[in-house]
Amino acid sequence: MSQTDSAEIRGVLLPVQDAQLLLPNATVNEVVGFQQPTSIENSSADWLLGTVEWRQQTVPVVAYELLLGLPVAESNHRARIAICNTLNGNADCPYIGIRLSSIPHLARIDQHTISPVDGEDADMVLRQVDVSGQVAWIPDLDALEQAVVQEQG
Repeated sequence: MSQTDSAEIRGVLLPVQDAQLLLPNATVNEVVGFQQPTSIENSSADWLLGTVEWRQQTVPVVAYELLLGLPVAESNHRARIAICNTLNGNADCPYIGIRLSSIPHLARIDQHTISPVDGEDADMVLRQVDVSGQVAWIPDLDALEQAVVQEQG
């Protein structure tokens, strides 16, 4: 067995309404209980729910299901917010929160557990994949960060 055959990434599957997002585990700082975000003035994007306070930081919160073209359900007692690192080191937006419909779970990703899925990808999605029999979207965090910064003005 070669070294690349055993390469494994620890990922996290983030449940959003009727879908899942797949991110490397290192991208997610913390998962917190859902709290109603504070509205952002002059924002017209329905997917940008507002901001929450986390560790003395103001974090924008997005509803990724709206970017996927899925309906948004009411937040319930299982809802969470995944606080994720942004990729560009932007001091104005070091974190983005993603609203989750329930608790995420870890996934071990290697060449045997992941495969691409044919189909149309949504906005802010790099690729749709099958992870051990479950369909998930790999979000384009770079594009999401740029859109959030632009919406926040």
